[in-house]
Amino acid sequence: MLLQILIIQLATWRTCTGFQTKHPMRLNIDELSAESGKRVTSNFEQRRKRLAIVTGGTRGIGRAISERLAADGFDLLLNYCADVKSSQATTQSLQDKYDCDVVCVSGDISQTKTRDKLFTEYDKHLKATHDLSAIVHNAGQYVGITSQNGLGLKHEKIMAFGDGSILTEDGNVDLTQMHYYQKLYGDAYIDLCERGLARMKYSGGSLVGISSGGCTLHYRPSPGYDMPGTGKCTMEYAMRLFALRAGMRNVNCNVIIPGVTSTDAWENLSKIGGDKKMKQKLEKLSPMGGTCPLDIGKVVAFLCSSDGRPITGMSIPVDNGIHLKL
Repeated sequence: MLLQILIIQLATWRTCTGFQTKHPMRLNIDELSAESGKRVTSNFEQRRKRLAIVTGGTRGIGRAISERLAADGFDLLLNYCADVKSSQATTQSLQDKYDCDVVCVSGDISQTKTRDKLFTEYDKHLKATHDLSAIVHNAGQYVGITSQNGLGLKHEKIMAFGDGSILTEDGNVDLTQMHYYQKLYGDAYIDLCERGLARMKYSGGSLVGISSGGCTLHYRPSPGYDMPGTGKCTMEYAMRLFALRAGMRNVNCNVIIPGVTSTDAWENLSKIGGDKKMKQKLEKLSPMGGTCPLDIGKVVAFLCSSDGRPITGMSIPVDNGIHLKL
């Protein structure tokens, strides 16, 4: 009898006080306003702006991601490594086209000091007016081919596992490149997600990484991509664990795997490989042809929207079907 009374009292107390569970209640304003056909916003929501951090956000795929997020109403905090002209051109274009705020921070994102600069910029100059709502770790490179890097590493040869190419003349193993890629993809992604998640409100947010085919069991192994793949494996595995733990904060976490995408990076790789038609040959493997940067940008923007929030913990090929043959 006493137990029944306690249960009734507890139910009454929850009803009267709005009992709070461990997981905060999630309010989807879009759903509440669907019947009226009007967008409902609170006074707080009207005051605050949404901010997205995009690494490598001024060229290629990164620029397309920035474009789509700006089109969806985000202001942008962008990172670029060394190409000042591209960063200036992208900033001006985005501001003119979307009337958004754009701040650029330079530096190799594999280095802690660059990530420090990003979050210092947010904390000192943007936090008062913006909610950090999305982080997209897109920055990447093929060492010495597609971009500069903070360590000054050059492309000398393709380094791979099992063929002796990472052995030095004295028989030791040279792991310099592998460790750089692990910092660029693994360390940077984890750092950005950890510090970003700590700054996200319970209203939700999104964490997105850009990976490559061949780095996980979704694909066959990708010979020649041995060193970069070690870092992206870390990214994809960590993403799934972030998804498990960030869900209670209404934050989704995913990785995008682009296909053969028309960017300067592919052109540079073709030249180094001695096959100027390499990209075209690979595109023929895709049932729907090659991928353009805007294809990637659209999917990233969807994942960073309220409609895309239920998708989490996924490595998603955005490649026009090339994963079916690789």
